[in-house]
Amino acid sequence: MMSSSRRSFMAAGLVVVLAVAALIFGAPGPVPLSAGPSMSDRGAADTAEAPPKSSWAGRQFRDMTLDEKIAQLFVVRIDGEFQNANTPSYRETVALVEEFGAGGLIFGPGTPMTQIAMANDLQAKAERPLLVAQDTEWGVGMRIDAATSFPPAMAIGATRDASHAYRVGYATAREARALGVHQLYAPVADVNNNPENPIINIRSFGSSPSLVGTMASAFVRGAQQGGALATVKHFPGHGDTDIDSHINLPVLRFDRGRLDSLELPPFRQAFDAGVRSVMTGHLALPEIAADSVPATLSRPLTHGLLREELGFDGLVVTDALNMQAVTRTFGVGETAVRVLEAGADLVLMSTNPHAAHQAVRQAVTSGRIDTTEINDSVRRLLRVKQDLRLHETRRVSLDTTRHRVAQRSHEVLARTVARESLTLLANADSLLPLTPPEQHDALVVTLSDSEYPGTGDTFVDRLRAQPAIETLDTRRLDPRSDSGDVEEHLEAAPDYDVVIVSSFLQPRAWGGSIGLSDKHHDFLEDLVRQDGPPVAFVAFGNPYAPTGLEPAPDAILAAYGSGDASQRAAAQALGGGAGTPGRLPVTIPGVAEKGEGRRLAPVAPREGPPESVGMDGRQLAQLDTLLRSAMLDGAFPGAAVAVGRGPALARLDAYGYHTYDETKPVQTGTQYDLASLTKVVATTTAVMKLYEADSLELDAPVARYLPDFAQNGKEAVTVRQLLAHSSGLKPYLDPDERGPTRAALLDTLMAQPLTYTPGTRSTYSGLNAIALMRIVETISGRSFDAFCRTHIFEPLGMDQTGFYDTDVTRAWVAPTTDTAGTRRRGSVHDPMARDMNGVSGNAGLFSTAADLARFGYMLTHEGRIDGRQFLEPKTIETFTAQADVPGSTRALGWDTKSAEGYSSAGDEFSAASFGHTGYTGTSFWVDPAEDLFFVLLTNRVYPDDTADQITQVRPRAADIVHRAIDGPPRPLLPGPAPEP
Repeated sequence: MMSSSRRSFMAAGLVVVLAVAALIFGAPGPVPLSAGPSMSDRGAADTAEAPPKSSWAGRQFRDMTLDEKIAQLFVVRIDGEFQNANTPSYRETVALVEEFGAGGLIFGPGTPMTQIAMANDLQAKAERPLLVAQDTEWGVGMRIDAATSFPPAMAIGATRDASHAYRVGYATAREARALGVHQLYAPVADVNNNPENPIINIRSFGSSPSLVGTMASAFVRGAQQGGALATVKHFPGHGDTDIDSHINLPVLRFDRGRLDSLELPPFRQAFDAGVRSVMTGHLALPEIAADSVPATLSRPLTHGLLREELGFDGLVVTDALNMQAVTRTFGVGETAVRVLEAGADLVLMSTNPHAAHQAVRQAVTSGRIDTTEINDSVRRLLRVKQDLRLHETRRVSLDTTRHRVAQRSHEVLARTVARESLTLLANADSLLPLTPPEQHDALVVTLSDSEYPGTGDTFVDRLRAQPAIETLDTRRLDPRSDSGDVEEHLEAAPDYDVVIVSSFLQPRAWGGSIGLSDKHHDFLEDLVRQDGPPVAFVAFGNPYAPTGLEPAPDAILAAYGSGDASQRAAAQALGGGAGTPGRLPVTIPGVAEKGEGRRLAPVAPREGPPESVGMDGRQLAQLDTLLRSAMLDGAFPGAAVAVGRGPALARLDAYGYHTYDETKPVQTGTQYDLASLTKVVATTTAVMKLYEADSLELDAPVARYLPDFAQNGKEAVTVRQLLAHSSGLKPYLDPDERGPTRAALLDTLMAQPLTYTPGTRSTYSGLNAIALMRIVETISGRSFDAFCRTHIFEPLGMDQTGFYDTDVTRAWVAPTTDTAGTRRRGSVHDPMARDMNGVSGNAGLFSTAADLARFGYMLTHEGRIDGRQFLEPKTIETFTAQADVPGSTRALGWDTKSAEGYSSAGDEFSAASFGHTGYTGTSFWVDPAEDLFFVLLTNRVYPDDTADQITQVRPRAADIVHRAIDGPPRPLLPGPAPEP
């Protein structure tokens, strides 16, 4: 035991620990935990192998008294929330560690820094290092705020991807070790074949023994590769119960044949994977054990089946001994004696460790418990502590915690699992996904088994961001709701285009049941039954929620998890940004069979971290430094960017302010004057649509569509030459040439002479774009802005993109200053477009980074978006390939990257790239070789037209974006690749 002087020194408290831990404590340096022998290598495990006497474990064992050995087998609970060092609860825990000599801790809920401070403090007080455990079934976030929460096991099972289970185990172990935890009470190896199971449910990987075994063993390998001790639970199988063992004892009345075929296979696979620990469950099997005591207290099940027959020689820990499945029958002392008699090594959460220790001591003294069994358990425990190197480093630095907990790659993994688990069970009339051009007024009704008012907030917030959701109202039914609330919600439903009902049902300890309440069930049935809008039902948590609904909702989506990752994924799926690749890992009676799932592909961009599409977020974050530095240098007052790759927006962000007075921050929805980006987003795209409709020929003379254009030798100029800027027209019309009206300007354009022989060179000209605009108007019979709105912006869901009449102030638009010094806000900057009343083919378009991201997604997805073919791939290829014009980089409408010298696309974008810039400080580049696009919007022409730093910012920004690529556009996930 520690000396009194050391105890008083260490009692200085947690504040000191927090202050100095980062300086004095080394990193835990977890190394992969070696697996135990496989089942084929095992014989009966009657006696634990004694560690060599010269080893740390051997020396400790030799020096321990019987009382110390017994105390080492107790695991005591402590919450990880802040406790003053002198509070009674913390002092009691200190006494159990320092004086009683407990061998282990289990942390309950808490926060990262508080838990690590207490873990370090208690480790310092313990004579021998503590084995620290925690429930981490869906990540450390299950217990610790701000740590990573993964979707639950059933979600992983729905992906059918064992590598996800491996990586979740690995990431969980890494975070746990950084929080001072060594033993994970995970994974659950129970086969959830009973839909009425109130306590396992989504904690299981599924209802198939082979699926559960595959996933559980993969989790075990990942966790132990990550340096933690995995613990499979709840032996011999808790999946076929309809009683919560926290409340009462489940009794399973089936025979050994059934146990061998259903419950035991996942445990056998985990043993073969080398799992080092097993948790026994509080459930009785009288047909097998010939008694009705819980497995935790049953020698036939723990010692006979687990140790002798299955040959498991690792640590056996009981389920918590404060649960009523054991406390209803046995007292504290008798319970502790019986679990050790049964063959367990660790006594978890005894309600009175001192009384339990005394009872065990008496049982050993009387010969009821053989000393050999106590010794075996202590040897197993000490060997694990030695393998974890706790005798070398038992404390963790705060710096390690800060860098390892909630890593970006762990978040990416959680989101990936959530998306890939989504399982669509019904989709009448192809209700989902909800995509443009249709717009929906939506009602979301949240059904919750909790009174927490924030349940479902992430789902609602992400739904609001979906382009096809015009308006969204929310309502809630929870345990506080009454029949009046139900009637009110039913009466409101017909006023909407679609009703989305989300259920949040979680298995809860001491809850006793899981499922829709009668009130919620009846509401949902009545909602579907009434002659109203279609109903989409999303099951967060319990996937069995739609059982027994008659009639069934039009669409049913199982998300399994209820955390932010699952809520975000489900909202994305409803809006087309995520697919539904999951396959049901259980059978839902009357709804769907195991293995079913209607697969929808993602059809629209979704927001996600850069690592979700193979990009380095730290490298991409250099954009922040560049743009902020440019703003300080007076290049522009604010900016918005969009970076898209593959299926996701890796960056959609805003910087600075509308003006230098810093009163109105830029947002990703801030509209900017696109200037010459109008030429590609509107004019070229409109031409592409007419070209695809066979309404326009690229090599036809312009005069075919605009007879007046044939004046002054232009009769042979082609549409292709207008697009390639090789028409022979001069760049611009001076003010005195344009005339007082739009019609006068167009007449002047038609009468323009050639300045060079068409097709011999390229001279960039706004006149080409205006001529193309007139062709669009002539062929379509509609105004240019109306054509673009109907045929481009509405189909693409670009509802913040369009033209504005001149001379009207629009406060939401980033301002510009024209060459005459006039400040404009929502009135086009370009003088020639302004003389066209704001609607022109060369300039005049206003848009946002978010809208242009949808445009970029379409271009990088072969012209498809929202499940529709907007442009054919061949059309995009035709218009973005470099034109056959001597000395020119121009494509048709678009520009391509210069092979030599300056390019606004920088050095890294490939030769296949195409893009364009705008005078006001905008740019748009696409690299099809990398499925990449980059949008940069600024108002560099404010407060005047003199700032030219944008010419350096554009290529530097493009290079930062491209250099962030770190592989194919798929998630960068944590840990080493799992073994096949």
